[in-house]
Amino acid sequence: MNRREFVAMTGVAALAPDCVIGGSKPKRMRLGFQVYGVRDMCAKNFASTLNAVRMLGYEGVETGRFYGRNAKELGALMRDVGLELFSLQLYPHALVEPKLAETIKFCHECSCHRIDTAWFKGSTENENDWQLVVGVINHAADVCAKEGIEIGYHNHDQEFRIRFSGKTACEWLFERFSPMVMQEFDPGWCVIVGEDPLKWLERHPHRNPTVHVMPAFEVDKLGCREVEKPRPGECGVGSKWDKADWKKIIPSLKSDGTEWLVVKPTAFPGSLDDLKASHDYLKGIV
Repeated sequence: MNRREFVAMTGVAALAPDCVIGGSKPKRMRLGFQVYGVRDMCAKNFASTLNAVRMLGYEGVETGRFYGRNAKELGALMRDVGLELFSLQLYPHALVEPKLAETIKFCHECSCHRIDTAWFKGSTENENDWQLVVGVINHAADVCAKEGIEIGYHNHDQEFRIRFSGKTACEWLFERFSPMVMQEFDPGWCVIVGEDPLKWLERHPHRNPTVHVMPAFEVDKLGCREVEKPRPGECGVGSKWDKADWKKIIPSLKSDGTEWLVVKPTAFPGSLDDLKASHDYLKGIV
């Protein structure tokens, strides 16, 4: 069952992008950013950093860091700045009962309707640990759907490196996830480990409302030679270091119905330069 079939069956229309309901035209993809990419700046002054990123042209934000603010304060800050809080990125422990009820309340109070979750600090080689995560996420997706909140799973490199019974952990997971669990795909990590992101997108059509746009290079391997030391503004999406072919990936996302591109350059978390360079590059494609 794909996303359209699930939504039609359950009537949870609020969880589906316009592009897959009733044959209407796709909305334009919007550019958002992940707070992690500018975490050092946010730690010093969260509000001013959000405002500065908004001035670059970004329309929304995904975060799992709240910098001392409660849910209502977080929502009010986003409204004041003019950014849409389109996703919270949380570890699965926030989705375990009875914590799940608190997480749902937090979402309602900050006006966020999506949670994207990623691997917790367990044993990545232990299949049983992964199965526990699947159970937690499937249960949360069922409960949250009734509250108007969508759940997605965000990959890193390990989901492509680790294999169970000859399958990547990513394949293994999505064979077990409920159709209600969306994919927050990160093509950058896919490229880094040598996989084809277009093939992965084809496996889960209409299941990618938010997609991370991270430059496809490993930050700790940059500047191995002194003459190649990178500088802020040189490590954004589409830079010379980036191995991903975004001019092929972005059109595929657009036709699939992706709503938000979550831009996340990570080389210089104390600078806005790579976010600006990424925005300038992506606006020419989106």
